[in-house]
Amino acid sequence: MVQKETLNTSEIKTVLSEAHQEQTPVIGSFRVDEKWKLLELKVCSYSDDFIDFHCQTPCDYLKKDQPIGICIHLGHFKYLFDSTVQATESQGQRCQISLHFPDKIQRVERRAYHRQPVPADIRVKVQFWHRGYLDDSDNQPEEDYWQGRLLNLSACGARFEIEIEHKEHFRVGQLLGIQFTPMSYQKPLLLESHVKYAEEQSDNRHFRIGVEFLGLEASPESRQILDRILEVISEYETMTAQECTES
Repeated sequence: MVQKETLNTSEIKTVLSEAHQEQTPVIGSFRVDEKWKLLELKVCSYSDDFIDFHCQTPCDYLKKDQPIGICIHLGHFKYLFDSTVQATESQGQRCQISLHFPDKIQRVERRAYHRQPVPADIRVKVQFWHRGYLDDSDNQPEEDYWQGRLLNLSACGARFEIEIEHKEHFRVGQLLGIQFTPMSYQKPLLLESHVKYAEEQSDNRHFRIGVEFLGLEASPESRQILDRILEVISEYETMTAQECTES
């Protein structure tokens, strides 16, 4: 079972202190003009009211009161919370971002971010549609959406298999909307993502894409979707273990 815990204020400060000392990776996610953007950050200081981060790139598009999701990678866990921008300060080609101190942080085991295969006796169909653009050309797809099959799932992304005839509609870096029903008795999951890689298969009939989910730490509503994904991962893990035992 994948574990997720909510930390109290004292525990939050301990995490921030360790993240500052170790200069651990921090990812910020937020929307600009209805598109997700990601920032690589480092914790530089914190108080009872604010947390300050350094960013190695300009952040002129971040404005006061901008909602933002934060994911801190530390040890065997990832720490997730949402906040709002209190202030930004440009420092040449880098900037400093000050966020309001969160009411709570959720801790998720990093193993939840390792890909869990879909059990062998389950076939999960997936629908894809474009978010933002098809490619750099003026070509428009002839269909509103495409279908594929879920191969594996994690808290940060998934891998899918699609028929090779649809390959032209998918590009690395492309924004995708995704919908699939992990188990037949569940409601569908709807997610936003971008394509991390695409690769053809040796059978010349299929290709596979890996996607990264966007915005799952950016709001309480998004973290409810993350909770569902964690539950599915645990179910798949249990079912796969049972299959191995029976075989």
